[in-house]
Amino acid sequence: MRRRGSACRARLSASVALAVLAVAPQALHGQGVEALSSACVTGGAIRIRCTELAVTARALQGHLGLLSGPGSEVSGSASTLGRRLGATPRIAIEARASFAKLALPDLADPGEEPSRESTFIVPVLRGGVTAGIFDGFSLLPTVGGFLGVDVLVHGSIAFLPTGEGFDAKATALTVGARIGILRESFTLPGVSVSVVRRWIGGVQYGSLDTGGGSVEVDPAVTSIRATVGKDLLSIGVLGGIGWDRYSGHATIRAASDGGPVLANVDSFKSSRRLIFGGAAMNFLVLQMSGEIGWAQGFHAVEGYSYKPFDPTSGTWYGSIAFRLTI
Repeated sequence: MRRRGSACRARLSASVALAVLAVAPQALHGQGVEALSSACVTGGAIRIRCTELAVTARALQGHLGLLSGPGSEVSGSASTLGRRLGATPRIAIEARASFAKLALPDLADPGEEPSRESTFIVPVLRGGVTAGIFDGFSLLPTVGGFLGVDVLVHGSIAFLPTGEGFDAKATALTVGARIGILRESFTLPGVSVSVVRRWIGGVQYGSLDTGGGSVEVDPAVTSIRATVGKDLLSIGVLGGIGWDRYSGHATIRAASDGGPVLANVDSFKSSRRLIFGGAAMNFLVLQMSGEIGWAQGFHAVEGYSYKPFDPTSGTWYGSIAFRLTI
């Protein structure tokens, strides 16, 4: 029996590993910082300013993507919901308040040297609904939930500080699914992988009126999360890893002696990994949970000094959520 249990756990571990590898993003093909900066230089602006604006556009794209979906896709949960009775789906309604500490070049501080760094904390409100539509398969009497399916729809609003140079709040819509690898039982944790798509409204940062320039992005994000968790009486813990792919249109406007220079790319792409962990308190159908996480920075760019702003630095984020499951 011990050998059989060990073999079962090995197969489950292999299944999780294969699922994560299957959804992990491969190398990106598209235009990035270098292409956007080169288009700006070709237009007549000085290289150091163009590079800084392109680096800012990539950082802003990543920040907006993170704000639209920090941490686990369904708060405080690593197992798929499953159905309630017969074909009736189990429904989870959640409200989440989150934050992220962001850093960007201060485009109101133009000059021959890189601009100073501007840091600020952005609050976000998020709400949504998740429905369990398939229970999954039972591999053994106490091992179930394999390939269970949840579908989810979330919306969020990030309160970007207009005093820091933003033109508006950032709204986002998230649609996707969560696939069960293992439903939590008395002896085993819950494991799932979610794949979602996020659409974020366009945001502008900076202004030509300050003498430096501005950037504008309208990101779309493909987000993947692998989560594992276990309840210990009324307290639950979870952790996970994730990948975000960012894409969309990016525009920069740079001040120059010959007048404003506009440059844009239609397929502005980047990606990064993140980690998160948290705990939850369960009260029958109501749950309160909290999470904290870290998203890595982006790759270095030739010709940018990384001082004071360092685009390779990561970003901390956190959230508190309430979830009602019926």
